[in-house]
Amino acid sequence: MRLSLLGLALLAGLADLVAAPSPAVPEARREQRLHFTAQDREVGRYQYVPVTVPAGTTRLTIAYAYDKAGGANVVDLGLFEPGPLDLGTGPAGVDVTLTAETSAVADPAPVPTLAPRPTGPLRPGPAWFSGGVHLHTRHSDGEFSTEEVCRRAREAGHDFVVITDHNNTTHQLDPVDVPGLLRLVGEEVTTPGGHASVLGIGGWRDQVDFRLIAGDERIRDLVRAANERGALFAINHPRADCLGCSWEHNVSAGVAAMEISAFAPAERAAAMALWDSLLQRRRRIVGIGSSDWHRPDHPIGAASVRVWAAELSERAILDAIRAGRVVVMADGATPPPELLVRSGSAEARIGDSLPVARGATAIVEVTIPSGLGRGRVDLVQDGAIVDSAPIASAPIRFERTVVKDAYLRVHVHAVDGSPVAVTNPVYLEVPGARGSKR
Repeated sequence: MRLSLLGLALLAGLADLVAAPSPAVPEARREQRLHFTAQDREVGRYQYVPVTVPAGTTRLTIAYAYDKAGGANVVDLGLFEPGPLDLGTGPAGVDVTLTAETSAVADPAPVPTLAPRPTGPLRPGPAWFSGGVHLHTRHSDGEFSTEEVCRRAREAGHDFVVITDHNNTTHQLDPVDVPGLLRLVGEEVTTPGGHASVLGIGGWRDQVDFRLIAGDERIRDLVRAANERGALFAINHPRADCLGCSWEHNVSAGVAAMEISAFAPAERAAAMALWDSLLQRRRRIVGIGSSDWHRPDHPIGAASVRVWAAELSERAILDAIRAGRVVVMADGATPPPELLVRSGSAEARIGDSLPVARGATAIVEVTIPSGLGRGRVDLVQDGAIVDSAPIASAPIRFERTVVKDAYLRVHVHAVDGSPVAVTNPVYLEVPGARGSKR
């Protein structure tokens, strides 16, 4: 049974609130014993329990304990104000002991402040920048501090990272000193109907609300809220084999990107199939890759993205991802392939649109970085492999006759068949055909 109890404490089970001290507030400790059943998960996914905080309180400490039953019971905690009481009962379920302590200390800890953020680009000029867009710290279920995650990402070859802890952005309070690395603020919006990352938010207590059940039509409001803040909304692991991880919501207007990488081949194929089904409906969703990194059970850079951006700054990186100038890579350091498509005097690169006369030939050139070794390059049109060639030192050339709107991308495989790179498409637009939209 997986139950979500929100309205009590931060995900770590401990919350410290700091304010002006008041000697009139005595220390107080209140323990509550709560009981939840599997029915609560279905009819009241988010259960709220009030915690009284007297005026003058400077510190609120909340802790909880329950029988995890070897992973069969999971109770997630959050802190909100205020919230109605809506508890479930039943003959079976999980018992939760909630302890709340309040006090007014004479010398409270300093009020946290946001870590400084760059005021200009870390690196000027256009380039392919390597990034990790889905990473976790101790602020949710990651193993390491924000500083350590950033250090490891830089060592893996990343130029930028987006920290995406579950349902909070408190990692932005942590100062990080990792030269050459751009850190963006994100949040993994974690709902029972799937997870999504909001990339590029930030500010005191800034987060995107996540309290939706699977199939809730209000997902469109959540996506809109992210876009109104200038952030980018990306669906995570849309076909994952874990409880509540696969995407069961609508792919609302305003969804900019979707993860197409996965460690399990079946999950990766299912994610790619979903992506292609959206592209074929003229939804220009950007394919991205991530390691969803929590701890060193796999490399932090596997998978990752290369983003062709005007400079290494938050705005330039987000704008480039929105524009589809992204290659999904299997590690953090290998340079990406280059994809160039020509028709007549016009040419286009990854993420671009190319006007093509009906019946004209599109010439596709793929340049593979040196040192990759043997392997194979597949040309994919509208989701199907239409041509292949062995990796070569010279640019690889394909030709396609264009009779309708289409999209082309390239998959690069190592000699053992494992994926090395997947580019985002170049969109071929035949005059007079129905236009594309996101």
